[in-house]
Amino acid sequence: MFKNYLLTAWRNIKKNKGFFALNFIGLYISVVACILIGLIMLHETSFDKSAANDTNIYRIVKAVERPTGKTYTPITPYPLATALRAALPDEKLISQIHFQSDVPVFFDNKKLRETNIVFADSVFPKLFPLTVQQGDIRRALTEPGFAILTEKAAHKFFGNENPVGKRIKILNLVDLQVAAVIANAPSNTHLPYNMIVSYKSLRPEFIGGFPIDQWGLSASGFTYIALSNKNKISQVQRALINIASDHLNKDNDGTTTAFSLQPLPDIHFNQLYANGNPSYTINYSYLYLIGAIGLFLILSACINYTNLSTALAIKKSKEVGVRKTMGATRPHLIKQFLSETFLLTAFVFIVAALSINLFLPPLNKFLDKNIPLHWLHIKSALLLAGLWIAVSLLSGLYPAFVLSGFNPIAALKNKTITPKTSVVTLRRSLVVFQFLTAQVLIIGALVVAKQMNFIQSQPLGFITNNVVDISLPENKPQQLQLLKDKLAAIPGVSDVSLSLGAPIADNSASTSFNVKEKYASEKIDVEVKASDKNYLKTYNLQLIAGRWIDDNDERNINASIPDSLKRYAFVLNEKAVKALGFASPEKAIGKYITFGMYDITAPVIGVVKDYNTTSLHDAVAPVIMVDFPFFYYNAGIKLNKGYSAATLAAIEKAWTSVYPDQLFETSFLDQHIASLYKNEKRTQQLFNLFTFLSVIINILGLVGLLSFMIEQKTKEIGIRKVLGASVKDISLILSKDFLKLIVIAFFIAAPAAWLLMNKWLQDFAYRTSISWWVFAVAVLTALAVTCVAVGFQTIKAALANPVKSLRTE
Repeated sequence: MFKNYLLTAWRNIKKNKGFFALNFIGLYISVVACILIGLIMLHETSFDKSAANDTNIYRIVKAVERPTGKTYTPITPYPLATALRAALPDEKLISQIHFQSDVPVFFDNKKLRETNIVFADSVFPKLFPLTVQQGDIRRALTEPGFAILTEKAAHKFFGNENPVGKRIKILNLVDLQVAAVIANAPSNTHLPYNMIVSYKSLRPEFIGGFPIDQWGLSASGFTYIALSNKNKISQVQRALINIASDHLNKDNDGTTTAFSLQPLPDIHFNQLYANGNPSYTINYSYLYLIGAIGLFLILSACINYTNLSTALAIKKSKEVGVRKTMGATRPHLIKQFLSETFLLTAFVFIVAALSINLFLPPLNKFLDKNIPLHWLHIKSALLLAGLWIAVSLLSGLYPAFVLSGFNPIAALKNKTITPKTSVVTLRRSLVVFQFLTAQVLIIGALVVAKQMNFIQSQPLGFITNNVVDISLPENKPQQLQLLKDKLAAIPGVSDVSLSLGAPIADNSASTSFNVKEKYASEKIDVEVKASDKNYLKTYNLQLIAGRWIDDNDERNINASIPDSLKRYAFVLNEKAVKALGFASPEKAIGKYITFGMYDITAPVIGVVKDYNTTSLHDAVAPVIMVDFPFFYYNAGIKLNKGYSAATLAAIEKAWTSVYPDQLFETSFLDQHIASLYKNEKRTQQLFNLFTFLSVIINILGLVGLLSFMIEQKTKEIGIRKVLGASVKDISLILSKDFLKLIVIAFFIAAPAAWLLMNKWLQDFAYRTSISWWVFAVAVLTALAVTCVAVGFQTIKAALANPVKSLRTE
């Protein structure tokens, strides 16, 4: 019996090639999209599930509460692990690491930049198992001077040679011997690594020259603990409270620090501790959003199948009549029609599954992810099977029940029963749902595009064009002055400034500050911009009160002067002035400020207009600018308009002459700022893609539903033509129902899209408005697409010879 169902289904598919083609295209597009979305969701939810005893591994995180608010960070002081081992002598699995996002590596007279370097102790492999491919890791993490490379890094440095025993140098400071080669880090870990270096090799130069044993220093240290029993959590929490009290909460300055345990699987999704994470974090709402989009695409394709199947009702009515006359029952017919659906969808799923590997590499590149190409495993197979069954039932049940319910006598006369009101309502509801999802996506795509344009046009408070930043590996005063002089002498260079970084830069520093009299009792968070006398001109900051740093200020902090005799001067931004409680910028001039770096107290000499120091996701923060050569690790170079490639070559030559053994790297400021919005750019492109796919599927659905209507109204159209109706009149009769459905869908889609996109815009401190024209464009686009989709068929039906449509009566 089942074999007969399949044979009949195959014959029907061959017989109705147009029906098969339309359904195949719509289902294939939606199934491929849905599988890819499913793989993204499986990948994201698998993070940190492969670590040893993952349910018992925790990262220690920190919360700092001040009168101005509470901040959260996963970065902890470097002495924390030592203190925790002393407080919990029975807990042996406590690990302290330092994460270095990138560092120059020197070997065999070559220079390369490597990313994701972990300085780890001997406990680290017990928490995060390493698969050794070559060499031995036993000594590598217990003694200084050793490095472990991943297969990727080993091939990058040494090609096909055996790297074990070879020597490399990082930051041109630390000599290391390669002890082992290990498997690449899992793609689903919050702690990616390409190189693991013994923790004992960590030097102060990696964290700005500060001593590593300072409790007040937070650079890039992370602490982990694995508990043999979950019941010990309360004991660990008490130990952390005591450690914080002994080392961080001793001073009554209004600041309270608390440590807590964060389960490993929580790291990838917890947005509180996103800043400072070695890898990216993701919001569950993002997964819900793309999951909903995948569901909408699948449902739209299922609706198309339903409409196209009911459009074939008249063609299949005689088959139904003959089968019922020969004794077929309704359950038999339902099985027959469902088998046809299952066969078609199985073919779609097989083709889609075979072609997934064509889409995964560009998807990984586009999303900057590492979803494995060997994606078929138990979970993905279950996803595929469940999706196939769900799509088959959603697509086939309704047509099967409708077609199997035909009266055999009416069916043999080629007459179909007029659909009930409930059936018509259901069909129209399905079409409204398709129009609704399409319009929501169109509105979403327009809002994202509008926000991106707003970001690109929003003034940041400084210039971004024609500014080049080059990193400085060392900041010895003689080298800095020599480099500055060489760069300033290059034709095409307008200004040169030495600093910690540009107004928006990867290099950043923060501390606390307040007016001198209040600093001991109340501390306010502030960003620090170490900057020289040329910083204002180089980046075109706007001075609104007082003066900027000058030659005299630089002489007052000369390296030859003892630290106790140096006289610093501060420049604030408007936000810092308000945070300190001054009524105006002028009121702040001359007041003495104390800030947390060495508790330096100095007068305010100037105030600049607010400028952004991060992306527009965040509001402008209080900023304090100080001539602090100890932090000069960047040279900002403003180029004249119309500069040539020779200017850039001369900059590299000048830099190399001062730092001959270092790796030269440069970046344009405007390109760096654009990179801050790469996720939003991806969101925009994804919205555009999903909108396009939704419109394509909707067009296929319109063609199907219109086919059904024309089949039903063939004789009505013929009669109207005989009675004198024009092509325009008939086209309007056939199209007006769709236009009504579009308007109904719009009134549902508009508020839904507004709520969704308004929530998305809340992630930006500076955001565009959702204008009325966005909704107008959405509904007009839907109307235009509908007119194009139905126009050809309606005109074709209107031009048909009425004699042919009426001759059977």
